[in-house]
Amino acid sequence: MKLALALGSAIALAALPAFAASTTVEFAAADGTTSVVVFNDDGTATMDGGDPITYTMDEDTKTVCGATPDGELCATFDELGDEVGFSTGYTNTAGVTGTATITAKD
Repeated sequence: MKLALALGSAIALAALPAFAASTTVEFAAADGTTSVVVFNDDGTATMDGGDPITYTMDEDTKTVCGATPDGELCATFDELGDEVGFSTGYTNTAGVTGTATITAKD
């Protein structure tokens, strides 16, 4: 479940406008848990080398939803950005909060 929560949260940041072939995002949850997610330009994301999942992004509400192994999980971000070093807060539908930072773009 922890994997799905982190991945669902991570999806939101990487689905931002103008992302490259892939965007790597590090998520730091308020409880100290960190996750690294790579978002690909084909609409899939992987976390820590796991299986890819699909996601959708609603830029108007700053909300992304992903098809995790535990079902759909959505996350809402404080702000949207697409440059390496950009950080923002997030909250997902499971109540997890934290900070997401873009660490690389390929």
